[in-house]
Amino acid sequence: MKRISQKLFSVLLATSCIISTPISSFAHGAWFAQRTDRTQLVVGEGWKDNGYDPNGLLMMNAYSAQYNFTALEPQKGDNYLYINPTDDVSVVDVILDYGYWSNNAEGKWIPKPMDEVEGSTIGTHALKYSVNYLKSVDNVQPMLDMPYQFVPSADPTKLNVGDVFAVQLLHEGQPMANVDIIPDVMNHHTVTTKTDANGFAYVTAVNGGTNVIGCEMVVPYENEGKDKKATRSKVFVSLSYTLYPEETD
Repeated sequence: MKRISQKLFSVLLATSCIISTPISSFAHGAWFAQRTDRTQLVVGEGWKDNGYDPNGLLMMNAYSAQYNFTALEPQKGDNYLYINPTDDVSVVDVILDYGYWSNNAEGKWIPKPMDEVEGSTIGTHALKYSVNYLKSVDNVQPMLDMPYQFVPSADPTKLNVGDVFAVQLLHEGQPMANVDIIPDVMNHHTVTTKTDANGFAYVTAVNGGTNVIGCEMVVPYENEGKDKKATRSKVFVSLSYTLYPEETD
């Protein structure tokens, strides 16, 4: 299987999530959705998608219904990535480096590191951690290669619109308690609910199509003291799945 990666890092976890705002482009989540007859890695929030550097892909792994590694080659467009999953691909997880964003002297956010923006006082390194259920699995399992992830209590692809189920938010396999998450990134990205002491929250399958659950967290910058590109990192964690309508003759 093709595996794209670079040295990844563990960071100390902030205790709360931050709701994304229209001016914070780095707050967008990542998930797979159908775009012009292909399965594209979308970066966005709510109704809005954004282009991104496909070379920012740090890792993409595909798994079968039994969570065995499966071949998958990421394909690059001008400002996006897409995949052509084979029939045995059920789950795809992704880590995407969304780059650096820094404020300038006027307070505007510029998509560059701090050391390239005159007058910058805040710099953000944005990273996306995304688990995507494309097809059903035998038994839901945590993804062993994902530092941050949502784990659903049931196979989300087998749900019906309106079904309520639990998700557990994990960092390095440990539950993340008392954290605000976004149950419906697609339609209501400013509405949140909170995880309990064991990292669980209840959410509803709301869309007859793509559903995305998300959370954004501020964490310490991984290269603090080594360079001056940022003062913090932000990670957006997402879980996506698709509910397909029943086909009729």
